[in-house]
Amino acid sequence: MKQFLINTGIVLAALLFSLLLGEALLRGQCYLSLNYDFEMWRYAAELKEPLPHGALPFHHKANRTGNYYGVEVRTNSFGLRDVDYVVPKQPGRKRIVLLGDSFTFGWGVTQADTYAKQLEKMMRQAGKADEVINMGVGNYNSAMEVELFKLKGLKLEPDMVVLMYYINDVEPTPRINRASYHVLKHFYLPAYVNTKVKQLGMRNSHKDWLTWYYRSIYAPESEGMKKNGEALQELARICKERNIKLLLVNIPDLRRLDSYPFDFATAHIRGFASEQQLPFLDLLPVFSPYEGKSLWVSPEDSHMNVRANTLAAEALFKKITGDNLPDDMR
Repeated sequence: MKQFLINTGIVLAALLFSLLLGEALLRGQCYLSLNYDFEMWRYAAELKEPLPHGALPFHHKANRTGNYYGVEVRTNSFGLRDVDYVVPKQPGRKRIVLLGDSFTFGWGVTQADTYAKQLEKMMRQAGKADEVINMGVGNYNSAMEVELFKLKGLKLEPDMVVLMYYINDVEPTPRINRASYHVLKHFYLPAYVNTKVKQLGMRNSHKDWLTWYYRSIYAPESEGMKKNGEALQELARICKERNIKLLLVNIPDLRRLDSYPFDFATAHIRGFASEQQLPFLDLLPVFSPYEGKSLWVSPEDSHMNVRANTLAAEALFKKITGDNLPDDMR
């Protein structure tokens, strides 16, 4: 029995040493060159924190600074990637809030280069609005974005809400297990293995795994589609009741701009806008003249680079100041 315990201890110690060595080697490799998965993990581990209710499982920590994917990120007292704004709003000021995920957050670009801040600069120069507030959070879906708006956005007293809709925004809201969260927060190796296993599973099972995946989450009977529809309905109702203008914007997947195969996803958000008689902007015609990778933030990461953010900001400015949106912002 004693020898068995000794042998078991040796095996466990060797296993622990191997895991720690693997963690150290993996981190070392990722620190030597920017790695998308690793940087996203650091962003989640360092800048996000879990919340006690399931509808909004996490948000950004307030007043934090970090460097992710080579770019400095600062959060304000609301936990937003933006400067602090006066609450309650000063009389006469016009305020727009942008809801969205990592594209709105501005993954891989400076705060000044995000389409939120570029739009703010354009609106100020034209005398159309004073503040454009970036409420983007990485890994959010539409339902979570609406929950964040209810929790924090309404306090900002916006005159207009712009929902920046990305194709994967119908994904189900993740459930946070506290035990696994603390493991994944402190150790990258299990997060890396989990991500790679999921990716390999999809790619080995389906030749065009990306189209298969999007079609699966857009299946009419899927839970994500149901929750997405409910969230969009709630956002439209809140804005209507409070006399807040609402604009819906579609962000296409930059990996497939040529002969875009995901019109079924665009049809979902476009159809909702039409049903609710809301203004709608599709960024696919804005991006499609360009080679997709020329708009990527890096060769491995299809988030929007500075050029793509500028194109989006210009399109937003034209839409907001055009004929179909409120007189006081034209």
